[in-house]
Amino acid sequence: MAAPDPDRLYPDAHGPNAGLIKGDPQVVFLKTLVQSPLTEVGDYTYYADPDDPTGFERRNVLFHYGPDRLVIGKFCALARGIRFIMGAANHRRNGVSTYPFPMFGGDWLEHMPLFAARDFPGDTVIGNDVWLGYDVTVLPGVRIGHGAIVAAKSVVAADIPPYAIAGGNPATVIRSRFAAAEVAELLRLAWWDWPIDVISEHIPAIMGGSVRELAAVRAR
Repeated sequence: MAAPDPDRLYPDAHGPNAGLIKGDPQVVFLKTLVQSPLTEVGDYTYYADPDDPTGFERRNVLFHYGPDRLVIGKFCALARGIRFIMGAANHRRNGVSTYPFPMFGGDWLEHMPLFAARDFPGDTVIGNDVWLGYDVTVLPGVRIGHGAIVAAKSVVAADIPPYAIAGGNPATVIRSRFAAAEVAELLRLAWWDWPIDVISEHIPAIMGGSVRELAAVRAR
């Protein structure tokens, strides 16, 4: 079965098999768009934004000067206004003032080692098959598990478990999408790593089936 080309910027813009969006300039596959060596995006992850999604790295990934990385898995859905705040945004918190004096030069520049010693919380990692809603903000070093959903306007300041639905400021888990045993089985199945022809053939089981049905597909 023919799948869309994940290396196209605008998904299947033309031809008889064009999808519902038909090359809509509001939607892009991010893998082709991103240029920073500090950002990794998996196949079929898309960003939708009526105000030009091609500005993603400039407008949606902020303070990304390293060394931390942004890793986004496959088949993720990112809604308009998502913001990833990266580690370079952090200020020192273990002194009297958080003000970054050396940033502004002059004789203050000699204190740059104090500024450079601020905390970097590590890579920001978004799993596979994650849906991040409208205007979600993800803070540095957060890990969002496979299959999670984060509600619109949420601020994610701590890790979100796989297949959790989370929301709020700060975002907290509202409920799990599946029972614990089912989550474990879904993580074992890892459908996003299947060959794309197998995924294409079994979209009904992936989108609308049960965990048991998905396991039966994989067992064939």
